[in-house]
Amino acid sequence: MKNFAFLLILTLAFTTTFAQKKNGTVYNEHPDIEKTRELWKAFSNGDVDTYKSFFADSIGLMRNGQYRKIAKANFGNNITWWKNNIENLSVKDDTPAYPDALEYADGGIWVQDWLLITGTHKTSAINLELRLHNLYAFNKEGKIAMLIQYFDDSVFEEIDNSNLEKENGKVFISHPYIVTVRKLMNAYAAKDMETLLSFYTDNARFGSIEYQWNKTIDLATRKEGIKTTFEKIKDIHFKQNGYPDCIYYAKNNRYEVYSWWEYSFTYVESGKKVVMPLMLSHSFNDEGKIVGEQAYYSTNHFDR
Repeated sequence: MKNFAFLLILTLAFTTTFAQKKNGTVYNEHPDIEKTRELWKAFSNGDVDTYKSFFADSIGLMRNGQYRKIAKANFGNNITWWKNNIENLSVKDDTPAYPDALEYADGGIWVQDWLLITGTHKTSAINLELRLHNLYAFNKEGKIAMLIQYFDDSVFEEIDNSNLEKENGKVFISHPYIVTVRKLMNAYAAKDMETLLSFYTDNARFGSIEYQWNKTIDLATRKEGIKTTFEKIKDIHFKQNGYPDCIYYAKNNRYEVYSWWEYSFTYVESGKKVVMPLMLSHSFNDEGKIVGEQAYYSTNHFDR
């Protein structure tokens, strides 16, 4: 039995060894990498002729999975659009990524890179931050015969639509979700934790002006924070300023309620009364529960 186990282990070791087959070499420095850098330099400068010079007479072009053959004479002419419409155009490595050259034993030279294209569209003032993944296949003459690109083209749709009037939903001055926010504020003022928490989903996220950008906390953390606050303050009151808006966003298929308040309370220990402006943004799911809350206020009113 011991001998059988040893033979089994030996067989697996040999199988693993023979399953590996080297098919080429990867370079982080290579003449063809330099060609792609010069290609994008020509692109940034709006130099159509130099840009085209890096390509074969016939190019296989695939963009986001859509393939077509194109002649060099008809390729790269859109560079003039970039030159005329994008200011402060820059193309650089999307660090920490860097380009590789792959020399396959039976498949020629491929270069792949990850780029960040930035600039500002002059007419719409849209700031471009386009991440682009490219794969270039070089032929025996050192020309690019295949170009494969992947990128999110939604920014170009945004540019195309920038001069159009396009509705993105509806604005409600009266809505059940506005009523929910009012009930929420009343529960907070009454220190009714059970009712207060009932308006949120279990996975609701909370953010405020005090947190770093894009940082949020979960419901359990928010609950503990509210409990601590309730121990420190009393006589809580919210006076509605103006009127809330409930907005349905068609693009994201979601409802958001924006509300503005005069928030007043008194510190239990010092007796200091505070009156401060407060803006709230509440995101709702399809069941009418709050899935997100953002609070905007000045921290200068708080005792530290």
